[in-house]
Amino acid sequence: MKKYVLAYDLGTSGVKGALVTPEGDVAYTATASYPLYTAEGGIAEQDPADYWRGVCSVTRAVLEKGNVAPEDVMGIALDTMWKGIIPVDGAGNVLHRSIIWLDSRSVEEARLLNERFGEGTFNSADYWPKLFWLRRHRPEVFEKAVTVFEVNSYIKWRATGVASVDEGNSFVHSCDPKLDAYYAEIMKFMDIPREKFPQVAPSHGLVGYVTEEASAEIGLPAGVPVFGGTSDINAIAMGAGTATIGGVHIYFGSSGWIGYTLAHEFKTLYISPFDKKRDVFIMGSQAIGLSYNWAIDRFYGEEKKSLGDGIYALMDREISEIPAGSEGVFATPWFYGERPPLFGRDARGNFLGLGAIHDRRHMCRAVMEGVCYQLKMGAEYNLKENGRSIPEKVRAIGGGSCSGIWMQILADVLGVTIEVPAATRHAGTLGTAYCAFVGLGLCDDIEDAARRVKIAKVYTPNPEAVAVYEKGYRVFEKIYGTLAPLFEND
Repeated sequence: MKKYVLAYDLGTSGVKGALVTPEGDVAYTATASYPLYTAEGGIAEQDPADYWRGVCSVTRAVLEKGNVAPEDVMGIALDTMWKGIIPVDGAGNVLHRSIIWLDSRSVEEARLLNERFGEGTFNSADYWPKLFWLRRHRPEVFEKAVTVFEVNSYIKWRATGVASVDEGNSFVHSCDPKLDAYYAEIMKFMDIPREKFPQVAPSHGLVGYVTEEASAEIGLPAGVPVFGGTSDINAIAMGAGTATIGGVHIYFGSSGWIGYTLAHEFKTLYISPFDKKRDVFIMGSQAIGLSYNWAIDRFYGEEKKSLGDGIYALMDREISEIPAGSEGVFATPWFYGERPPLFGRDARGNFLGLGAIHDRRHMCRAVMEGVCYQLKMGAEYNLKENGRSIPEKVRAIGGGSCSGIWMQILADVLGVTIEVPAATRHAGTLGTAYCAFVGLGLCDDIEDAARRVKIAKVYTPNPEAVAVYEKGYRVFEKIYGTLAPLFEND
């Protein structure tokens, strides 16, 4: 019988489970959704029990879809949204709903931390101010909490009974002595004992085995090995084949980023820790796919109702009729706000240069171009901060990378070749599976995993379009310079 690794990808809206072959093929997938609880003041929470129910649901569903026996699962690993907060008492009771990455209630706590550690070090969406908020406003929770998990460590604990956090999701302990000492200072200032947080393990490290109790719920045999896994950012870098030092990927999801895999060096908190050798530095965008879908809903809403997912092919056809530069129309894709350092979180979208000759196609293409201009701004910021330029070839992954016209725009704006992996929609899941493959000895290491990623499409820069976008980018920079002061960072 064929053997598989079961990889899970837990995001804000739900969980995807995938059976992945040792050859790196995503054979079968299943998804389950769970609710997000929001309220005024920046509150964004989820019920950790929903995470576990989702994992159990997709496990049974994907096994059934593939007609795969549970005994054919060699091991499991997870990638998850990072920087969640889940306090649990000694009896295993969750004491507070998961405070997720999207939560931004801790404005006052960010201010207090900045007074102590330097202005601009923290903002209200960061992990540490949210921990501080819980410490200040729910002190009884921290008194009762024995362990403070995040999403990945919580699910592994439910599966194995072992409290362990992977290197990519640990923001309290670090294998880097300097960063670990800095974390210790932050936690001491907040009066939060670091002993309440799980110890750190490698992404490919064996955490434990599925317990008898978990087996009855998840539908896998007791004894299936569970590996460390990682954050969604690191998993995507691995699934793109760019987790080797020097690799660059661009993620086109609901949100997105341009990510650089760098040799580890503690310089900033705004980096995704990977392992002792490397980190992933990202310049994020709050809304890449969200901005595109906003444009579709506003300008192609009726067609979307009748076509469903077919709307994306229609968009590609219609937008390809408009020349590079959208005939002078510019869009700032800040329809859902933005994040520092380049943009204030209260930034809002704009269209400029509209005239009588323009129609919805121009506006939608301008949104796509605006996303690419913003990614280029992130690349130039990284060049300034880290001295890292974009290589001649960059990998693009995520749902947006399925748009041929968008990937051609990206190649032309950046002036580099864009490679799209075959498993672009499942890059994070595939990267997670590689954590288990390395742990099981089926892959030598991360570099070996990167070599196995298959490329499906390649987009090379069009010199005429490159010239248009070089001029357009200079205009976009001026637009940004004019509007940015209106949207101050928190």
